[in-house]
Amino acid sequence: MKKVALIITLSIITAAAVSCKNIGPTQQAGVAAAAGSPSTVSANGYVTDEAKVLDESTRKQLETTLAAFKQRKQIDFSVVTVRSTGDKSAFDYSLDLARKRKNNSIEKNVSGLLLLVAVDDRNWHIQITNNLEKDLTKEILTNLSTPMTDAFKQKQYGEGILKYVNALIAKLDQSDLPAN
Repeated sequence: MKKVALIITLSIITAAAVSCKNIGPTQQAGVAAAAGSPSTVSANGYVTDEAKVLDESTRKQLETTLAAFKQRKQIDFSVVTVRSTGDKSAFDYSLDLARKRKNNSIEKNVSGLLLLVAVDDRNWHIQITNNLEKDLTKEILTNLSTPMTDAFKQKQYGEGILKYVNALIAKLDQSDLPAN
């Protein structure tokens, strides 16, 4: 069975987290390729496409959108795609990535989001910092994910990720979070 997972990480992680399993058509698949562990996968930039599911145009659009959002709202938002999370849950895998991203950042008090998509696992998870919980409740995160998961069912991962990222940014732009 193929699975998809997506990770978005915020700088300070723990609070609300949403995941979804078994997105897309059910298919039998062989053993998934070995997954890079969170210790080998690095979410240093805004977009890390280890699963190689994003075309260059989409990757650049995401990079530009996420950089502008950080400049405007001081919220660090990253997207990570992997083939599989291996023997770790999407939650644990994304939490490890988010913590590592925060520890490697020189900006320690910046809010953050991390979206993880595990393609072969057909699973995704989002980590957000505690201070964003009131604006991004579990219900909101789940409702905004529908266009993303619909795109994933068609194996249009870049389109789905872009839709979810844009929906989350639009929601946060409507909030009373300070802008620069």
